[in-house]
Amino acid sequence: MSALIFPIQEFETRLSHVQQELRSRELSAMLVHTPENIFYLTGYQSPGYYMYQCLIVPAEGKPKLVLRRGELANVGTYSCLPLDQVSVYEDTNDPIAMTADTVRELGVPAGRIGVETGSWFLQVRVYMKLETLLGDQYVLSDAQGTVEKFRVIKSPGELAYIREACKVADASMQAGLDAIAVGANEDEAAAAMFSAMILAGGEYMGMEPFISSGYRSGNMHAAWGHKVIGSGETLLLEVAGARNRYHGALMRAAHTGTPSDEVKRASEVCIASLNAALEAVKPGVTAGEVDQACRGVIEKAGMYDMFRKRTGYSIGVAFAPDWGEGHIMSLQRDDERVLKPGMVFHIPPALRVPNQFGVGFSETLVVTESGCEILTSLPRELTVIGG
Repeated sequence: MSALIFPIQEFETRLSHVQQELRSRELSAMLVHTPENIFYLTGYQSPGYYMYQCLIVPAEGKPKLVLRRGELANVGTYSCLPLDQVSVYEDTNDPIAMTADTVRELGVPAGRIGVETGSWFLQVRVYMKLETLLGDQYVLSDAQGTVEKFRVIKSPGELAYIREACKVADASMQAGLDAIAVGANEDEAAAAMFSAMILAGGEYMGMEPFISSGYRSGNMHAAWGHKVIGSGETLLLEVAGARNRYHGALMRAAHTGTPSDEVKRASEVCIASLNAALEAVKPGVTAGEVDQACRGVIEKAGMYDMFRKRTGYSIGVAFAPDWGEGHIMSLQRDDERVLKPGMVFHIPPALRVPNQFGVGFSETLVVTESGCEILTSLPRELTVIGG
């Protein structure tokens, strides 16, 4: 039974764009090892990407997927590939040798073959073995970013899934905020977030939700840690919803009891910086200009030492270990890349004092023809519990 999430024509268009790029760069083929890129080109997905997989994309002709035999049923379920475009290996076979053999079976002309030198899933030893096995006819060449340049602008179908993912993130975040209480455990709030996420239609995500209270809220990427939530504490929550591998993320802060002037001011500055970034987003501006709009508010308030990071990042297709696409495009200092309609970003300014407190607020948005549309929907405010 097929569960193809896009019309076959969309996958054909994506493949055509990538093959045109390969020809323009005089590459005979490309070896794609990144799970998100394999998914983007074929629809194939499985949490089993920890095992070797490689999509061989010739500059001309049909691609072929080298895959573990146990995953073959997922090809028929999720991908646009017919089974004769899959080479399967047993657990006792050498998949690297199979990849080299398949390149030759496809009749790829001698020359340069692109590889994703920045992929987490192309190990050094795999690269070296491919170089040895293919070295008589081919030269491996850096093609990092070849697929990603097309992923950064989302199609209407992709945007539909990101909108669904943002609704999942909204539901999960609201459940987490509702579960906060003095004397409750961070684990209880995390459980509420997971439950609401799944019940809202959320699927396995690229990274776990974050919820931290008190001193832990000042530490970046602090997940639930069994701590009991106390009175007079700041909490920082961040979560991404996932629908058909497309993600939308959201960050909010809360406080138990009446917040101190320091926490209130940090929250006000953080929200103001987010608002400034959102107002700056429009086609034609650079990523660096959006970062400057956000960072400028924080610098003017004298709080840059509490920030010191990028303003935001592209978001879309993701498998663990990350829900973002920051390696494709980030909103950061002096970045000259230009925003275009259809780009989607998560903008999460946060102000932290390590091991003391932290606040943060974010939105996921899509760049439109005239500005941006915010896809997440919770109130942009510090949630005060019992104050």
